[in-house]
Amino acid sequence: MAQYKKKYKKDYEDKEFNYEDQIPPNNKEIEEVVLGAILLEQYILDKVIADFTPNLFYSIPNKIIAESIIELYRRNEAIDILTISQNVRERGLIEKCGGAYYISSLTIRIASAAHFEFHIRILQQQALKRSLLNICSKAIQATFQDDSDIFDLYSQTQSELENSIKDVLHYEISNVREIHINNVKESLKVIENGRTSGIRSGLRAVDELTNGWQKSDLIILAGRPSMGKTAAAVSMGIFPALVENKSVAIFSLEMSKEQLTGRIESWISEIDVSRIIKKQLTRDEILLMDSRCQSLYSAPIFIDDTPNISLLELKSKCRKLVKENNVELVVVDYLQLMRSGMNIGNREQEIAEISRGLKALAKELSIPVIALSQLSRVVESRGDKKPMLSDLRESGQIEQDADMVCFCYRPEYYDIETYEVGSESFNSNGLFMLIFAKHRNGELGEIPLTFIHNQTKLKNYNYVADEEWERAVKEKERRESQKTNVKQEQGEESDFVRRADEEEPPF
Repeated sequence: MAQYKKKYKKDYEDKEFNYEDQIPPNNKEIEEVVLGAILLEQYILDKVIADFTPNLFYSIPNKIIAESIIELYRRNEAIDILTISQNVRERGLIEKCGGAYYISSLTIRIASAAHFEFHIRILQQQALKRSLLNICSKAIQATFQDDSDIFDLYSQTQSELENSIKDVLHYEISNVREIHINNVKESLKVIENGRTSGIRSGLRAVDELTNGWQKSDLIILAGRPSMGKTAAAVSMGIFPALVENKSVAIFSLEMSKEQLTGRIESWISEIDVSRIIKKQLTRDEILLMDSRCQSLYSAPIFIDDTPNISLLELKSKCRKLVKENNVELVVVDYLQLMRSGMNIGNREQEIAEISRGLKALAKELSIPVIALSQLSRVVESRGDKKPMLSDLRESGQIEQDADMVCFCYRPEYYDIETYEVGSESFNSNGLFMLIFAKHRNGELGEIPLTFIHNQTKLKNYNYVADEEWERAVKEKERRESQKTNVKQEQGEESDFVRRADEEEPPF
């Protein structure tokens, strides 16, 4: 190890760079100009007070003066050479900051505060560089420790990097006029296009209640095991991807990507899902499935089945997917299988951190995030087994962060023959109830849907056809069929068909 350290250090010396001997990025002259401008014209601090912190300053005397400026500003007191000198003296730091002479000298070179905000931006850049240098230096040292877990170190470093920029930059405040104008434009655009304002699920009653999944919303899809949470999530993700060509990302922590794709294949082809996943199909059924699933060759669906994924890793992947693939909907299956990536001993606090992180992610990327969640066993003790908000497992923070909480409930699973909603009674055979228990910006309600068990598929209740959906699917199948016929006529068989015709097919 010592030999490796020596070689590692020499590699840097050969490039005439050794970070240990370098002075951290700073600009003392601009630090003095910024402080002098504030001492001359206190009002300019109002423009940048959210970003003005002692961490912007590298020089110890300047940092002490910045702390006094912030303290006086919070107390709504005058800020000038005399008040700052007095505050520093009361704190017993007058000598450490260079005395009253240094404080008064800060205003000598200031003619105006015309470029004040530009100077603040330079200090922010220098502070961020120092923060990155400190974080990366610690990470380099930790990698040489034999007892350090590299995955924990990676998560911790990523978390510190995220927090470093939050300490320097803050969200800008928007004028309500600009927000209102943008809202009017978006509303008119929705009317002109004749569409919902959000991402449609393809389930007519759901879309009527929600007007589509809205940007920045965290939607919790919760239920006990075997209630059809994944089936519901897959059904809601297939429609925007296959019909509206909107990119969808699915993070499957419970199922492998092959199993999840098997469910999607079953959903489209209407072939028994268990036989697809177990590879029990006949050769003709395989060719039929492939023929019906032609849309998957160009489907903008992205699947990540990383087990036990951390919140930081998920955030990083989502940002990349949104930037590179224009992903507009994220599905996480499921929340309790994630880890926060932080050293939190209490599981409830960790789930709360994950919940807050998912909401922050939805807001940051301006996309809806659907997160599946388990419910506690308390549900099983009730007569009707109907879930409630208090059943959300391990954390009440989930209920607080979510914009919507939808429960998946199948009365048939509990041998309940009929289910009543108000004055209406439903036969429980194949009934799937989607219960909106929280809807921050809309109505609550219970929506009946039809669950096809062997295809793990949700449809409108009693197979009531969504005409737009049916037309879109048939039109897409017709186009794919035409492409296939043209290729066959030209003798350009696909690789898949060619392999199927070999003497020893790979099935």
